[in-house]
Amino acid sequence: MINIKKEFIKLDTNNTTYIIGVTTTNHLSQIYYGDKITIDDDISFLKEKWFYPHGFGVTYDQSVDPGISLDYISLEYPSVGKGDFREAALVISSVDGYTFDFKFDSAKLIDDYKLEGLPTPLKADQNLLVTLKDDIAKVKLELIYSVYEKSDVITRTTRLINESNKEIKIHNIASMSLDMVDEGYELLNYNGGWITEMHQSVKNLEPGIYVNDSKNGTSSNKHNPFFMLKEKNRSLNDGKCFGFNLVYSGNHKEVIEVNTYHRIRVQSGINSYCFEETLLENETFETPVAVLTFSSKGQNGVSQNMHHFTNNYIVRGKWANKERPVLLNNWEATYFNFNEAKILSLAKKAKEVGIELFVLDDGWFGDRNNDDRALGDWEVNLKKLPHDLKGLADKINKMGLMFGLWFEPEMISENSRCYEAHPEYAIKCPNRKPSLGRNQLVMDLTKVEVQDYIISFLTKILSSANIEYVKWDMNRNLTDIYDSSLNHGSFYHRYVKGLYRVLEEVTSKFPDILFESCSGGGNRTDLGMMCYMPQNWASDDTDGFERMLIQSGVSAAYPLSTIGAHVSTSPSHQLLRRTPIDTRFNVAMFGVLGYELDLGKLSKVEKQIVKDQIAFYKEHRRLLQYGTFYQLKSIYNNNQMIWMVLSEDKKEGIYGFYQAIASARPGIDVLRTVDVLNDELYHIEVRPQKIDIKTFGELLNRITPVNINSEGILVHAISRRMAMNSEKEVYDVYGNVLNAGGIRLKNQWAGTGWDQDTVRLLGDFGSRVYYFKVK
Repeated sequence: MINIKKEFIKLDTNNTTYIIGVTTTNHLSQIYYGDKITIDDDISFLKEKWFYPHGFGVTYDQSVDPGISLDYISLEYPSVGKGDFREAALVISSVDGYTFDFKFDSAKLIDDYKLEGLPTPLKADQNLLVTLKDDIAKVKLELIYSVYEKSDVITRTTRLINESNKEIKIHNIASMSLDMVDEGYELLNYNGGWITEMHQSVKNLEPGIYVNDSKNGTSSNKHNPFFMLKEKNRSLNDGKCFGFNLVYSGNHKEVIEVNTYHRIRVQSGINSYCFEETLLENETFETPVAVLTFSSKGQNGVSQNMHHFTNNYIVRGKWANKERPVLLNNWEATYFNFNEAKILSLAKKAKEVGIELFVLDDGWFGDRNNDDRALGDWEVNLKKLPHDLKGLADKINKMGLMFGLWFEPEMISENSRCYEAHPEYAIKCPNRKPSLGRNQLVMDLTKVEVQDYIISFLTKILSSANIEYVKWDMNRNLTDIYDSSLNHGSFYHRYVKGLYRVLEEVTSKFPDILFESCSGGGNRTDLGMMCYMPQNWASDDTDGFERMLIQSGVSAAYPLSTIGAHVSTSPSHQLLRRTPIDTRFNVAMFGVLGYELDLGKLSKVEKQIVKDQIAFYKEHRRLLQYGTFYQLKSIYNNNQMIWMVLSEDKKEGIYGFYQAIASARPGIDVLRTVDVLNDELYHIEVRPQKIDIKTFGELLNRITPVNINSEGILVHAISRRMAMNSEKEVYDVYGNVLNAGGIRLKNQWAGTGWDQDTVRLLGDFGSRVYYFKVK
C-alpha cells in the first residue's frame, strides 16, 4: 500500500515499511526502511537532526537551512556537484559541466508500466512515480517504485528525460540508491567462476567502498548481482537483513559505501565500465529494475521473499508455478560422439527408470563433431540423425517422453558456413585479430539483422518437430568490442537489449516450450533471463559436494523451481571426486531434477536406486520445487549442511542432511527446525538408501568365512547386484519439540561396530533425507 502524505510518502508491504521524505532544501530523502511500522502525520522522530555542518561540510544554502550539507544526510537519489561527496547514483554532463541539482517536484500513483526493451516484473499491487527536476538544466528524473505486498518486495527503476536543447552525456545511472544508518552490518555476496559458481563471501563492513560487479558482458559467474546486508553475529533465521537484486543480464555494478559518520550507501544498476549514453532533446533513458527486500528473520527471510517474488512476478507464461519434468541430458554420456541409435537407446533406458524428458545436447547440427566448428550452421546433421529432428522427436515421443534440444544461438564459429557468408555478424575490431573463447566468437546482437537471423533459424527449427524444452547456452564472455556506428559506450547495454528482443520474439512464438538458460553453467543466473526462461542451469559442475556449495549460494537468491540440478556419474567429470549416488541425488532433489550420465552403464543396484530416487522426487515434486526453503545449517561454516522445504500449510516437509568429511569423533547430529512448525504430531522417517558393500573394504573379511580381495572381481560383481540397506529411523514427534530441542539422530559410524538398527553409515560426502508429515 502506498500513502502519499503532505510531508512524506509511505510504502507498505505485508511486513515492511519504506518512507521517503523531503528536506528543507527540497531534496528527496530516505527516512526509513525496515519492519512495518505505524505512524500518523508526524515523522519528526524518524528524521535525522543536523543543526551545523561539520568542518569541511559544504552548506547547501545557508539562507534556507544552515545545517544542511548534502554530504551528511540520507538522500534518495544523489547526484554530483552540490556538496555530497559520496558515491553518486547519477553522473551526467553537458556543455555546462557535471553539476546538476534535482529537487522534488511531485508524487503520484500510476498504472502498470513497461520498460522499453527491458524485462519488467509482472503487475504490482501499486506503483508510485516521484518526479525530480533540475529547472536550470531542464532535465527531469522519474523514480518509479512498485510494491509487491505478499513478497515483501519493493522495486525501483529510474528514468532520465532531457527536456533541454543541450546534449546530455550519461556516465553513470543507478537503478536505485539507498542510504541507511550502519547498525553493524556485514556484506554477503556470491562469487565464483566456471564450475565454482555462487560461493558465499562474507565481508565485515568498515569505512570504505565495496564494489560487486560484472565486466563480462553478462551478469557473470564471477559476481552475481544479488547480495545481502545483514546484522553481524546473527543466525540464518533471525536479525535484520536486506536483500538486493537486479532484473538485468549484462554488466552490472553494486556499490556499498560506508563513510566515517556511520552511514551506508547502497546502489545497484548498469555498470559504468565502458558505458556512456547520449541523450538529445526530448530523449529518455530507462534503467533496469532493481529489487529490494527486508526481513527481520535473517538470511532465510530475505531468500524466501526473493523466491516468492521470482516465482510469482518474474517467471511467467505456461510454466509459472508449474511442476517441471525430470530430464535426462545426453552430454556427459556421449559428448559429440552419438548417432540416432545411441540416442534412442539412452531414451529407452530413461523411460525405464521414470524420466519424463530427453534432452539432446550439443553436436546435432552442421559438421559439429568438436567445439571448433559449425556454430551458426543450424541445419541438422543427417549423418548422425538420418530422420531429421522430427523423426527423432516422434520416436522419443512414442516412448512416452518429451523431447528437448540444446542451442547456442548467440555464438558463431570462424570455421562455419555462416561466418564465411557473414563475417560481419561477429563482434570484432577492425584491423585486429579477434580473441577466441571456447574456439568461438560472439554474434553482434546490437545489429538488427543479426537478431533477425537468430529469430529466423530458431523459428524454423522449433517449428520442425515437437520440441518441448530448449537449453539456451552461451559459452563465452564478450571481448573485442566495436560498434560500426561508433557508439561504443552503449554497446554492452544494446547487446543485452538485442538479446531481450530475440528472447521476447522467440518465447512469444513458442509459449509452451520450457526454456532453460545456461551460460557455461551459471554465467547468466539472473532475474532478467528468468523473465523469459523459467529454469537456469546453475553450473556445469555436477560433482555432488561442489553442488552443495553452488546450490547453497544460488538458493539464497533464486527459488528451487529455477535451479537445474543433475545427477551425474562418479567420479565426476569436473573434479574426479567420488561421491555416493544417493548424495548426488539428495543434493539435486533440492532443485529441478535431471540426470546426466549413461544409464546403460549403471549396475542393477544403481538402476534400482535411480528408479527409487525418481519415484520419491515425483511423489514430493511440488513440495521440493515450490515449498518454503530454509537453510538450517550452512556448509560454509560447518562440516555439515541442513536444508529444509516446508509446505505452505506446514503439514509436511523434507530435510536434507549432508556432511563433507567423516569424523573420527562424530558428535550428536540433531534435526531441528526454526520456530515454524505447528503444534501437531509429525511422523518422520528417513528415505531408505543403499550402502555399497565395497564401502567396508577389507573389513568384509571380518564377517566372511573365507578371505576375499575387497578390490577383486568377486566383490565388484556382488556390489553390482546387491547392496546393504541403510539404517531405519522413524519418529512421532510434536512440532514444538522439533522447533525447540529437535531429534537426536542415531550416531554415525565411529570405527567400531555397525548394524542398520543402531548406526548411521554416511562416510565422506554422505547424506540423508528425512520426510515428515502431520500424522
